[in-house]
Amino acid sequence: LLDQFATGSSSCARKGRWVDALALLGSHKASTWEKCGNICYKEKKKCTTGWTWNPSNEHCTLFNTTGRIDPSPNLLSGGISCPVEDCAKGQFSNWWSVVSPCFKKRVLKEEIYNPWLCEAEPNNAMKERTNQAVEALADAVLNSELKNLADEMHNDVPDDYKEYCPGDFASLIVYLKVVATITPPFTNDAPGFNYLGVPLTTVLLCYLHTQKGRIFFANNTVNTHMRNIVNAYGDLLQSKDSLTVFNEFQYGWQSKCAKNLLDMDQFNYNPNEPAWGFDSFNAFFTRSIHDIKKNRPCDAGPYVLTSFGDVTEFYNQTDVEFETPLWAKNESYSLKQMFNDDEQAKKFEGGAILQAYFSAHKYHRYHAPANGMIQYAEKVPGIIYAIDEINAGVADNLTNGKNISEQHKLNLWLENGQMGVIETELYLAHVATRCIFVINNNELGPIGLVFIGMTEISSCTMIKKAGDYVEKGEELGQFQFGGSSGLVALSKTTVDNASTGPNIWSQNEKRTWKVCEKIVDLSP
Repeated sequence: LLDQFATGSSSCARKGRWVDALALLGSHKASTWEKCGNICYKEKKKCTTGWTWNPSNEHCTLFNTTGRIDPSPNLLSGGISCPVEDCAKGQFSNWWSVVSPCFKKRVLKEEIYNPWLCEAEPNNAMKERTNQAVEALADAVLNSELKNLADEMHNDVPDDYKEYCPGDFASLIVYLKVVATITPPFTNDAPGFNYLGVPLTTVLLCYLHTQKGRIFFANNTVNTHMRNIVNAYGDLLQSKDSLTVFNEFQYGWQSKCAKNLLDMDQFNYNPNEPAWGFDSFNAFFTRSIHDIKKNRPCDAGPYVLTSFGDVTEFYNQTDVEFETPLWAKNESYSLKQMFNDDEQAKKFEGGAILQAYFSAHKYHRYHAPANGMIQYAEKVPGIIYAIDEINAGVADNLTNGKNISEQHKLNLWLENGQMGVIETELYLAHVATRCIFVINNNELGPIGLVFIGMTEISSCTMIKKAGDYVEKGEELGQFQFGGSSGLVALSKTTVDNASTGPNIWSQNEKRTWKVCEKIVDLSP
C-alpha cells in the first residue's frame, strides 16, 4: 500500500512512525494520509507534533510531544504542517483526491469518516437540476448512434490514463452527477491548472486524450447537453452553496498556501468576514482590484497598446491570414473563423495578433487597451470541451513503458496530463465561447479583442456594447468560474506604419503584463 512513496514522490509524508512522542488518547479513522494530516491540523492545539497513519486499518494517530520519525515500511507519518501548510509538490495520495477530498466516497457511496473535510453538498434543488441535465445527456447518447462513439472513446483512452478515468459511458454519467456539484477547490499540487481545481475537466481529461473523444465532445448534440450541465454548474458557483471552499484546510481558498498565491490585499475584500465577504465562489473569482486607477495606472501614450488583463503571453503572429485550414491544427490563426463575421475579420487581414492567458488564481476582468468607439460587440457560443487534433495526443505516454511507483505516475499526470488542453488555446480562439469587441482608435485604427472561455469556464460577459465610447483601461467584461484566454488583433496598416518594423511584438522582452501596462509602442 505504501509502494507509491518510493521513487518520484516529493511528499511531506514519510515512511515511518513517530517514536518518543506521546500519542493522544482516542483513535481517528482516515481513508488517506492526507486526511490524517488534515485531522492533525484541525486539532493543532493538541496535535503539536504530528501524525502517523496506518493504511491497513486506516487508523490515524496524533502526537503532542517532541519525538522523531523512525523508519517503518508499513506506516506513514508527517508533521503538523503536512500537508495543509506544506506548499511543495506531492500532496495528493491518489487521483480522486485531486478532484475533491470526498469525491471517491461519494461516487462509490462509501462511508465518509470525516465529513467536515468534504465540501458541503449543494441544496436538493441544485442537485436535482444537475441530475436532470446529466440524465438528459445520457438519454441523448444512449438512444442514438452516439453510443457507439462513446464506446470507442472509452476504448481509446491511453493506458497511462485509464486509472484516472471513470471508465465506460455509464460510469461517466455516475461521476458527472457528483463532480458537477463540486465547487473548484484550491489544489496546491496542480500548477498546470493554475492551482484552481477544475473538477469536470479532471474527470473528462482521459477522454479528451483520444481522437474519438475530441469528436464526441464537438458533436452538436453532446455540446448542447454539456452546455446545460455547465450552466447548472455556473448557477451553483454563483450561489451561497459554493462558499464551502472557503476554509483553512488543504483544499481551502483561505489556507496558507492559497493565501501565499492570491495576494488578496490588492483586491476589494474583507479579511475579517466569513468567506472574505464574498457571497459566492464566482464573486470571489471575479473580485475587483482596489482603487484600480491608482494601483494599475494606464500608459497614456496615444500609440501605446496596453495590456487588456493580468496576462502571460501564449502566442503571437504577424501577417495573419483571412482564412486558413491550419487553425484546425492549432498552428495558425484564421480571422474568418475567429471573428465569426467576415466584415470585422477583413479589418485585420495581414495584421498581427498577440494571445495571452489569464491565470486562474489571478485577476479575471478584461479592459480596453486603447481609447475609442466600440464598433462591434458580439458574444459567440462555442464548443464547451474542445481540443485540436494534435493536442488530443499530447503527453499520452506518461511512463514511457517504465515500471514506476503510483505516486511518481500521479505526479507525472499532474505535471503533464493537462498540457493538451492548455496548449490548444490557439484552436479555442476559433471554436470556444468568446466575447468579441472591435474598437476604433484614432491613432491605431481598428483594434480587435477576442476573450475566450475554456472548458467549464466557458463563460465571458460583456458590460459594453457597440456604440459605447471607452477610455484606455476601462473595463469591458469578465470571465467567470475559471482561467481563460484573450487576444488582441491589429490591422496591417497599423503594423506597417509602426517604427518598430513588421515584427511589432519583438520590441518588448517582457511576456507577462498587468492591466494597463505597455505591451508595445506603435508610434510611426
